[in-house]
Amino acid sequence: MNPYGMVRHCLRRFVRAVGLTTVVVAVAAGTAACGGGDQAAGSGAAASAAPVAIKDHWERTVQVPANPQRVVVLEWEGLITKSMKIFGVDNTLVGVDSATKKMGHRAAVIPSIAKAVALGSPWSGVNYEQLAGLKPDVVFLEAWVASQENRAMHQEVIDKIESLGVPVVVLISPSNFEQPNIRTAWEHITITGQVFGKQAEATRLVERLNAGLDKVTSRTKDIPDAERTKVAYFATINNVMGTKSIQSYLLTDVVGARNVAGPGTFVTISEEKLLALDPDAMVVAGHEGYLDTSLIYGGKHAGLNWANLKDMRAIKTKRLVALGYDEWRATVETPIALLKIAKLAYPDRFADVDIVAEEIAFYRDVYGLDEAQAKAAIEAQKYVGELEVK
Repeated sequence: MNPYGMVRHCLRRFVRAVGLTTVVVAVAAGTAACGGGDQAAGSGAAASAAPVAIKDHWERTVQVPANPQRVVVLEWEGLITKSMKIFGVDNTLVGVDSATKKMGHRAAVIPSIAKAVALGSPWSGVNYEQLAGLKPDVVFLEAWVASQENRAMHQEVIDKIESLGVPVVVLISPSNFEQPNIRTAWEHITITGQVFGKQAEATRLVERLNAGLDKVTSRTKDIPDAERTKVAYFATINNVMGTKSIQSYLLTDVVGARNVAGPGTFVTISEEKLLALDPDAMVVAGHEGYLDTSLIYGGKHAGLNWANLKDMRAIKTKRLVALGYDEWRATVETPIALLKIAKLAYPDRFADVDIVAEEIAFYRDVYGLDEAQAKAAIEAQKYVGELEVK
């Protein structure tokens, strides 16, 4: 941002904060606010430091205050807030989307969420008045842009927030790229690291997560196509993850299984269609809520009437695995989720892997939790959400 733009940016924020109406007074007071006052420009932490230029997924270069002290995050995957926790900067979190506020798992690993204000979302509507009142230094926005209509909706949100004088860093959901790849998910981590000046920590985290993925690919990379397990990736309440999704990429390129679903991201499925696909195994992802496999084996109605699917091969042979409300996403817990899927798909190749022990060790290592905290966070993955079971 050039010097004129910086003064204009600070002036806008000061005028809104104190309600000045004359240009002369606003110029004098706005200049003072940029120099050190924190009432008009959030914390003012970056007043003496040059802004940081961030290249985001919206193909823009965004000028972000150095060392932001008041941060709003509106996201789905959870990579931003989780990275903030791991980087040790989650105390700057002042506002989150309403869905994040409800998620017990994220609150278990990121206690700062408890004090953050729920601000709605692009889908339900953002409370701009509340957001402005928080005086954030920066807003992170994860955008789901599966269509031009989605993109236009998010652009409107971006424009409204930036009209408040707050920079917005936009990160696109990993399933919305032309070719889904885990690299685009990890960019959520690296860009968050750039905003907070935590590039080294971001590099270490990405390396740690890739090492977890390598635990799987090292055992599955040589499986011939003809021997790959056919898997349905069911997402509550009535979808399978199509070949356009990041979940399909992880299933095929990392686990080495075959996705029985066709093209698309969230593909609506019926009982008849799922029975016709007749997969060897099935992943049950907690999209709308965690669905325990015992409920499927018991023939309960949860999205689908599972009693009508009792003859499906994966159910008859009891080859199901349930993933928690958060871990099925492209997120920090992805390596553990893929280990669970790989053991389901290829039990002989992963017979020596103790999933319970691996999961506890992962949470302790990555999040710095003790054993009791790790177990509580893992249990919190079983958030039922909006899922109704009859």
